[in-house]
Amino acid sequence: MNRGIRSLIFTSMGHFSNDGNFLLFPVLITYYSLIPGISLILLGAIAIIYNALSGLLSTPIGRFADRTDRDAFLLALGIGINGISVGAFAIPFLDYSLTIPSIVVGSVLLGLGQSFYHPIGATIITESFEKKVATRMLGINGSFGSIGRAVFPTIIVAVMLVFGDTDGLFLIMFYLLIFAIIIYSGLRKFRRNPDRPKKEKSGSAAESKSLVRKYSKFLYILTMVVFIRAMFLSGTITFVPTFLTSVYQSRTLAVAIVTISFVTAVFGQPYFGSLTTRYGGRKIVTFTTIISGISFAFFLYFSRDIILSGISFAVFAFVTYSGFPVLLGYVGQVVPREISTTSNALVWGFGNTLGGAVGIAVIDGFKVFVSLYDSLTLMLIFALAAIIMLPLIPKGNRLQEIEIRGKTPNP
Repeated sequence: MNRGIRSLIFTSMGHFSNDGNFLLFPVLITYYSLIPGISLILLGAIAIIYNALSGLLSTPIGRFADRTDRDAFLLALGIGINGISVGAFAIPFLDYSLTIPSIVVGSVLLGLGQSFYHPIGATIITESFEKKVATRMLGINGSFGSIGRAVFPTIIVAVMLVFGDTDGLFLIMFYLLIFAIIIYSGLRKFRRNPDRPKKEKSGSAAESKSLVRKYSKFLYILTMVVFIRAMFLSGTITFVPTFLTSVYQSRTLAVAIVTISFVTAVFGQPYFGSLTTRYGGRKIVTFTTIISGISFAFFLYFSRDIILSGISFAVFAFVTYSGFPVLLGYVGQVVPREISTTSNALVWGFGNTLGGAVGIAVIDGFKVFVSLYDSLTLMLIFALAAIIMLPLIPKGNRLQEIEIRGKTPNP
């Protein structure tokens, strides 16, 4: 099988599993909140754990992947740890007294597992295709992550309904463990650009740090903007299923709205991947950030109207959950491949994921003083802040200056 096609198939399986499982805890919040003595504020605090860990661990894992060239093993390991986390999340349904310790353990494992996929998966794709088509392939790959986000909430609820809460979650755990084995089997022979000498492929730690420093201005500014944007995005989406459940008094209806809305990102990922290739990452990051803020504001304003709120949230999901090809495609357009995973991890792990953890902490704090609706509304402050910061991202000519100063050829 063609190297590129093989990489696309098995990384897409990984993206489907990884992103689908990321929504596990937001869905389970609606179940855990019914357990006596478990508050929504406490659950929000626990949600911070897996977001923070994922963000903090992505960069060292990305740096390790750049040095070792063991992408297949690391990617499969992340999916496997995701699976084990589901088993921990099932424990409260066996014994309510174990709720807090088991979901804390589950959150730690989920955060560790979630720190692997995005920087490593993006690197496998960019290493497997020519640069002019790599961003488009990231979009296709990302669409499978969107399918996972779209169908997993429904699958989780349906499996727990049919097989029971505990058995249903254990079935999901076994599915993820089996997928991890399949993914490793499919990618086990993958090596980064086999035509490059090993030293050039991975490089020393000092060489990698030197390259990162040359592109530090671009990477740090982009990461800062993504961090603020993620505070808004993750802070809100964590509690949207709970918010919709309270509005419509139906968990099934709430999950259906989220599922249908996330389907739009299945088409949005390849679409925005193509736009990033055509117009450049800076313009598309700007466009998606602005539209996500506006559409979420409309979603809240029309929250009592199921049609208009559903349409608004669908637009929000369409632009918001296309970040994988846009953000990492943009990074791939700028930085050399030798530091691709490290750079991906910095922007996605520290910026997108850790920023999301801080956003969850902020909205959890808001909920102490105001209603969930008002808390979601206050999070629009961070959407506005991210929009205001967009002009700080270096433009094309300034990026060229970075490369000239660094004496690094255009990758």
